[in-house]
Amino acid sequence: MRGITGGRGILGGTILLAVGFAVLMQATGVADAGAYLFLFLGLAFALAYAAGTHQYVYLVPAATLIGFGLGLIFPTAFGLQARASGIFLGSLAIAFLVIYVLSPSRRIPLGVAAVIGVVALADTFTTIPVVPDAVKPYFVPVILIVTGAYLIWEPKTH
Repeated sequence: MRGITGGRGILGGTILLAVGFAVLMQATGVADAGAYLFLFLGLAFALAYAAGTHQYVYLVPAATLIGFGLGLIFPTAFGLQARASGIFLGSLAIAFLVIYVLSPSRRIPLGVAAVIGVVALADTFTTIPVVPDAVKPYFVPVILIVTGAYLIWEPKTH
């Protein structure tokens, strides 16, 4: 299947575009330009997912990176820095929910969405430290590392 691009280089091409635009934004002084890199990379994977055969290995990084990027961009763009942590985690939870909705035969993303969503809600609406401050810097990297490992080792039965 040739997809909408007419060729096979959609992922490589869109990743180069994503990085190029993010670096250009940084060079022109756009605030939080680095956050846009995650969004643009997610859009590159989303385009590869939509243009091709809807491969799960494109869907997961697409949703995760878009959620990651939007979670970084929204608090600054809308003056919600006081709620930045909850918004960020909420956007990741929504990303994993989208993965489940588009691929309901795989239930792991739904579980991840639920866990991150509970943490996001608790962080936003309570003063209860669900994730201790000492652990917070590791929370998102661990989620991304585990998600990447899941994609690598996922059985090909789906």
